[in-house]
Amino acid sequence: MKIIPLTSNPSETGSILVYFVFVLVIVSAIASVSAYSLNELGMAHRRTDMINATQLAEGGAGLACAELEKAYMSAASTFTASLGSNAAGAYTLNTSLGAGVEKVYERTIVAPFTVGTVKAQIWFTNSSSPSAAKIVGIATVGKVQQIATIRVEMKFGYGAAIVSDSPGTSSTAVVKDRASGNVVIDGNKNGVTIIDGGPGYAILANGRANIDTTYAIVPPKSISMTNYNTANQIPDYTLEGSTDQLFDFTRFIAVADRTPNGPSVSKNNHFTNIADFIKVISNAPNATTFLEGVVVVNVKKADFTTYPQGLTPTILKNPINVRGTLLFNFAADVVATDYFMNSATVNINPANLAGLNATNPATYTTGYPPVYSNPSNNPVNINITSGGSLQNFVAGDDLPALMYNIGIFDIHGAANVSGAIYTPSFIEIENLTAGNIQYFKGTLISGGGALISNNQAAKSIVSFDPAAVDLLATSSNKGKRVSPVFWQ
Repeated sequence: MKIIPLTSNPSETGSILVYFVFVLVIVSAIASVSAYSLNELGMAHRRTDMINATQLAEGGAGLACAELEKAYMSAASTFTASLGSNAAGAYTLNTSLGAGVEKVYERTIVAPFTVGTVKAQIWFTNSSSPSAAKIVGIATVGKVQQIATIRVEMKFGYGAAIVSDSPGTSSTAVVKDRASGNVVIDGNKNGVTIIDGGPGYAILANGRANIDTTYAIVPPKSISMTNYNTANQIPDYTLEGSTDQLFDFTRFIAVADRTPNGPSVSKNNHFTNIADFIKVISNAPNATTFLEGVVVVNVKKADFTTYPQGLTPTILKNPINVRGTLLFNFAADVVATDYFMNSATVNINPANLAGLNATNPATYTTGYPPVYSNPSNNPVNINITSGGSLQNFVAGDDLPALMYNIGIFDIHGAANVSGAIYTPSFIEIENLTAGNIQYFKGTLISGGGALISNNQAAKSIVSFDPAAVDLLATSSNKGKRVSPVFWQ
């Protein structure tokens, strides 16, 4: 028998090889597409987690900013105690963070977030009243962690040349009315009357701002008025007669009491009666002699009768020159409508006005902060903490130039003042002599309205300077707002 071997058909073999190659290509392509799809799906999921984590971290940091501001402005307790009693969740001190000079308070924020939680941290210098802080929000979604950081400063939140928190009245009259609580700006055709808001407002008022639009220069867009009972209402930090208003008067008086080698009878900066103050000013070596530091002058109700014309150039013989703060401490029997006149020249942290062009704000110079010829007079170098709960002033604090606790210190003469002027009552500044310059660089803060009047061939200028008020050393941080510097 003959055996015939079987042989494959070459064409069939080639077809099978082609088929297998084709299958391998298809399988490889499917595998590649699957791998690509899975990779893309993973990347998409990670991007989603990253977006969610970023939003959580930023939202948590923003919420912590609001809680920081609330705690910072709380008058009920200290700043750190307020953080510890935060209604939405207590902040606790993390002793493992910070480096001695810093404190870190943190809490875990759950509500109102639904995607996850945020660890919020507040970093600040070891101080009961820090001027800056770092807010950190840390959020993890899936395997992605994101961190949002906000640098903030605690600044006085009401930036304007004139600030009045009085409710005011509906009167539109451009006349002196100490009872209205409105802000009144009155000018004349022969003089210059300017309220310059610069980077802020010219006027910020709960009541009305009544302007002589013919002669007084106050840009309408720089006026914010009738804010009472609105979301923009200025809080009332001006309780008349109180020792603890926008500023803690006892703190300033303590500095004056402890200022060494001062000109008063007690050898400090506290004049317990106005007669002694008059004597020191009148006997000054010359018209350019300055008192330095926080200078306090007690004024009794009887002094209004003893000096019916107030402080005049004849009585004082020299200008009132102060580098620092001048505080008129009116007695308990003085009421809000009592006014003590001053027609003598007042220079408090005076600016160099040699190049002043009234119509050019670029020439509005400042004398703030004051430069002390004797560092021992500088309030930051005076310890007032012993024997009480008062805090020392620190470098960087903005201190007011002129302040009084009640009544009206009526300025009629020439004036050159850099810094804040504060009263819980009415501010009255009238330019009554031709050729006079009344120049105020900083802010005027009033609880009872204000009058700026110039009916002479003279210059009256009030110009806002944020550098003189941003870090005002207010009582219990009143009026301070958390101001973001940058996000990271």
